[in-house]
Amino acid sequence: MNIDIFGVLYGIGQSAATFFSTSFFIAALKFFLFVYVAVLLADIVMLLMLRGLSGDLKVALFGADRPLLSQFQAINRFEKSLARLESGNPSQYKVAVLEADAFADEVLTGIGYKGATMGAKLDSIPDGQIETKHLLVEAHQIRNRIVHETGFAIAREEAHKCLEAYRAFFDEMELF
Repeated sequence: MNIDIFGVLYGIGQSAATFFSTSFFIAALKFFLFVYVAVLLADIVMLLMLRGLSGDLKVALFGADRPLLSQFQAINRFEKSLARLESGNPSQYKVAVLEADAFADEVLTGIGYKGATMGAKLDSIPDGQIETKHLLVEAHQIRNRIVHETGFAIAREEAHKCLEAYRAFFDEMELF
């Protein structure tokens, strides 16, 4: 008695393939499973939306909650401050530093640092968390002198140095 096992298995496989490709029951089962998976995916998406995935996604991608600001917008805003240095007018140098400081304050607020003023936010940053903190503190001190000291004059080079400090901070925050 010689039985061809491979032939029998091949015949069973062909019969199963024919059954699965032509059976109404299998077609109905496939349709039901397709609808079931589509509903499950829709449920997952809705649950993630209710949970507030966008905030979690920003933290996951950037390591911190940061303001949703496009790179193009950030660069344009900072370049407007840089353009003020080309005017040759010392009052425009002051405005450039004030604008860059206000932008840095907005970024720190967007990241989640608490404080009523930029100085308070800078004080709340733990050492080592932001590498350019010392540059920000120096630039902010010059900003404070511009605001609080009447007759304070700033040279173009000093204003440029302040803007470079803010640029280093924005680079670290990956805005540029």
